[in-house]
Amino acid sequence: MSNDPVHVILRTALNLEDGFAFSDETRLQEIPGMDSLAQVRLVMEIERVLDDRMTMDEVIGLESAGNIRELLAARGKL
Repeated sequence: MSNDPVHVILRTALNLEDGFAFSDETRLQEIPGMDSLAQVRLVMEIERVLDDRMTMDEVIGLESAGNIRELLAARGKL
C-alpha cells in the first residue's frame, strides 16, 4: 500500500481496495463506485487533510488524481 498522500486520500474516501492501481492521469469518474456521494466523501477527506475548506472552483476542478496532487501542492500539504 502506498503512503502517497493522494493515494491515501482516494483509498480512505472511496474505500478502494489496496490492489486498485491508478496514476495522476486517472480520471475520478473512471474509479469504480465514484458517484455523487463518493464525491462528497472525497471533498470532505481532502478538506480534512488540508485542515481548511476548499473553494467552489477547487471542488469543480477535481477531475483527476493529479488535480488532487496539484491542490495539495498549492496549499503546501505535499
